Amino acid sequence: FGGFGGGAFEGVGSVAASGAAATVRMHHSLVKLPELGEYTPRAHDSRAGYGGMSFQDYSVPLGEPMTQRFIRRHRLEKRDPNAAMSEPVEPIVYYLDPGTPEPVRSALLDGARWWNQAFEAAGFIDAFRVELRPEDVSSHDIRYNVINWVHRSTRGWSTGGSITDPRTGEILKGTVTLGSLRVRQDYLIAEGLLAPYENGDENPSDIAEWALARIRQLSAHEVGHTLGLSHNYYDSDLGRISTLDYPHPLITYDGEDFDYSEVYDADIGEWDMVAIRYGYTQFPPGTDEAAELKRILDEAWEDDIRFFTNQDVSAHARADQWSNGTDAGAELDRMLDVRRAALDRFGERTIRTGRPLAQLEEVLVPLYLHHRYQVTAAASVLGGMHYTYATRGDALDPVRAASAAEQQRALDALVRALQPAELSIPGPVLDDLPPRPSGYGRSRELFPRYTGSMFDAISPAVVAASHVVGNVLNGSRAARLLQQHLLDPSLPGLGDVMEALTAVAAPNPGDSRYEAEVRRAVGRVVADGLMGLAGGAAMPQVRAVAARHLTEMKSMAEDLARGDGDAAAHFALLAGDIRRFEDRPFESWTPTTAPQAPPGAPIGSPAREWIGDWTTPAGSLLGRAGLAIPGWAGALHPFCSHEGW
Repeated sequence: FGGFGGGAFEGVGSVAASGAAATVRMHHSLVKLPELGEYTPRAHDSRAGYGGMSFQDYSVPLGEPMTQRFIRRHRLEKRDPNAAMSEPVEPIVYYLDPGTPEPVRSALLDGARWWNQAFEAAGFIDAFRVELRPEDVSSHDIRYNVINWVHRSTRGWSTGGSITDPRTGEILKGTVTLGSLRVRQDYLIAEGLLAPYENGDENPSDIAEWALARIRQLSAHEVGHTLGLSHNYYDSDLGRISTLDYPHPLITYDGEDFDYSEVYDADIGEWDMVAIRYGYTQFPPGTDEAAELKRILDEAWEDDIRFFTNQDVSAHARADQWSNGTDAGAELDRMLDVRRAALDRFGERTIRTGRPLAQLEEVLVPLYLHHRYQVTAAASVLGGMHYTYATRGDALDPVRAASAAEQQRALDALVRALQPAELSIPGPVLDDLPPRPSGYGRSRELFPRYTGSMFDAISPAVVAASHVVGNVLNGSRAARLLQQHLLDPSLPGLGDVMEALTAVAAPNPGDSRYEAEVRRAVGRVVADGLMGLAGGAAMPQVRAVAARHLTEMKSMAEDLARGDGDAAAHFALLAGDIRRFEDRPFESWTPTTAPQAPPGAPIGSPAREWIGDWTTPAGSLLGRAGLAIPGWAGALHPFCSHEGW
C-alpha cells in the first residue's frame, strides 16, 4: 500500500503512523450454516423494500419461472404462533460500541430502539433490543449484531451490512458502522443558518440537540439496512414515512425567525412498520401467507405509503434524496428563501470568538449550497414520471407523466436558482473573508478558487450554477423531455427548457456590476453544458436541439461582442468558443478528469459527487467554466454501502 495513492486505501496515509506502509489485520470466521428446514424463507416482492437474494431452480415445471427470490431478514419466531401478540423465542439483539461517548451514546441507543415499535406492529412483544456491548463480546463474533462507532480523517458514509445465509436469505449477523464526523457536519449546518453566537462564547444546546436528532435518525437508518431493508426515497402525501430515506434538515422561515422544531423525525415511519410487517409477521398456522402479504402491501400503497429506491431518483417525480415535501419545485423556492435570509445575516455570529475569520468559509459552504439536493429533486420532475412497479392483475397505475404545471414550477425554481440575485454573495460577507492564516490550510470542504489565496466571489456561483445546469441537461433527462413533448404537446419540451436556461445568459440592465459578472459566468456554464450535450448526448435529436440553441447563443454573443470593455471581451470569447466547437472535426465527446472539489453528502459523498471536479479555466468536461461534471446518473446512487446493494 505504499503511498496510499488511491483505490480502497485512498486517504489511509493521513491516519497511518507512516505514509509509506501499513499493517492490516484480518479476522476470518469459519461459520457453520444453520440446518436447512429450521428457517422458512419469505418471498420477495418488489414493493416490499427488502434487499433480496435469488437462485435458479431447474426443478420447476415447464412454464414456471426458474428464478426464485427471497428477502433477507433475521430469524424471528413467536413463542405462541396462534397469539396476535407474543414474545419471541429469541429476540433480535444489537450491541452498541461501549466506547461511544455521551450524549451520542444515548442518541444512538434511542434511535436504534425505534425499531421495536415496528416489531410490535408485526405482532411481537419486546422482540428487538439494543444494549451496550459487554466486554467479553467481540464485535467480530458471528453470533452478535453490533453497532460500531468509528473515527475517520474526513466525514464519510455510515454503513449497515449483514452476513447472510446464501441458501435462504436468513441474516446471521448485522454490522452497523457509524462515522463520528457526521454529527459535527450537522452542527456546522446549524451554525450557518442560525448564526447563534451573539456574544461569541455561547454553547447553544438547541444546536446540539439538532445534531443529536440526526444521529438518532442515522442510527435507525443503518440498523434498518441490517434488518434487510433498502432505501426508501418516496415523497408521500403523509410526510416523512421512512427512516430509510436520506433526510434533509427541515428548516422554515416566517420572515423573521427560523423554525427547526421538526428538523428531523423523532420516531419510526409508517413505511418502516409496513416493511417489518411484511418481512417479519408470523401468521397463524393455516393462513394463506401469500394473500396476507399481498394485502399488507396493497393497503399501504393505497394509503400512499410506497417504496421507491435508488434506481428511481432520476426519473420518478416523487423519489428524491435529501429532500422534503411532495412538490419539488415549490420546495426549492422555499429553500431558496431560507438560504437567502441566512446569507443576508451571515457574519461573525456564525463562529465563536477567537476563531480566525477565514474559517467563516467552512460555515459558508454548506449554507451557500443549502439548496443543492433540492435542485436535483426539482430537475427530476423535468421529463419525470409518476410510476409504479405494477404487475398484471393489480390495480396500480403503471406510469403517467408529471403534469405540465408541476414541471413548470420545477423549471421556474431551477431558473431562479441561476439568477445573480440568488448566486451573489453579500458584500459584508466578502469583506469578512481574508486569506487562510498559517496553520489553517485549505481542504476539500472549501470552495475552489480562480483567485489563489484570496476568497473568490465568482467561483461559488459557477459551482452552484454548474449543479443546476448539469442536472437539467442530463442526457437521459433531455431525451425524456424531447419525447414527452412529442407525445403530449402540453408538456414542456427540451427546447422550452433550453430557452429558459439561455435566457438567463442575456444581460440585464438592472444588474449591479458584480451581478452582471455573475450572470456572464452563469451564461458560460449554460453554453458549456449545451456544448457537452451537443457533443456527447446519445440521442441524435438531443444533440440537434442543443446545437441549435448553441447557434442562437453564438448569435447573441456576437452582437454583444461589438462593444468595448470586459463584457464585450467575454462575449467575444464565448462566440469564438462556440464557433470552434461547431467547426471541430467530428469525434466522440470525451470528458476530462480533474482534481476534486468540496463534497456535499453525507449530511451529518465521497468526493465524487454532484459538485463536480474543479479544474483551471483552461478546459474541463463542461468547457471553460472550470468545472468537470462526472457521470450524473451514476452519481445518484453508488454509495452508502450495505449488504445486497
